[in-house]
Amino acid sequence: MRKIFIGMTGASGSLYAGYFLHELCKLDDVKLFFTCTDDSVKNIYYEHNNLYNIDDFFSFYKIDRSKLTVYDYRDFAAPVSSGSFKVDDYVIIPASMGCIGRIANGISSNLIERAADVALKEKRRLTILFREAPLNSIHLENMLKLSNLGANIIPAAPAFYHKPEDIKDLIYFIIGKMFDIMNVEHNLFKRWKST
Repeated sequence: MRKIFIGMTGASGSLYAGYFLHELCKLDDVKLFFTCTDDSVKNIYYEHNNLYNIDDFFSFYKIDRSKLTVYDYRDFAAPVSSGSFKVDDYVIIPASMGCIGRIANGISSNLIERAADVALKEKRRLTILFREAPLNSIHLENMLKLSNLGANIIPAAPAFYHKPEDIKDLIYFIIGKMFDIMNVEHNLFKRWKST
């Protein structure tokens, strides 16, 4: 059984998280551990207009709740807060620059940051999707620090060589890149092929 932790922060990009969770739920033998901040729930509403809470979000993206354990982001007693609890992948999607800054500096003010700290100290795979522009030197230094510690840093910046036809195609390109890092087989976008 593959175990994956997913944390959602208040950065713009809840659509990435929704489709990411939707695709993960299609996998066999997967157990997902999820938490989100209050600000991420606000962004869900701002970015969807008709989704008022996390349950609406799960319903909209057809998330299989049987594969998902949800924790309050303030719950430091959750199993994923301990290195003795084995998790295969830790994903923050989307990650705010505040969250990235705290993780890069060893500050765990919530369960998402603590789980990332566990991933780093246990040398487990940590993948962070950020959505911010432009980036200042502090942002870049924090991401470099995390990259040097082994984290995978992915900008929410899709390519266009696969000829996207809609927003979902752009989102799925990024999710596919994340799946590549996680060694998850997929056909979410057309791969590069020179003509």
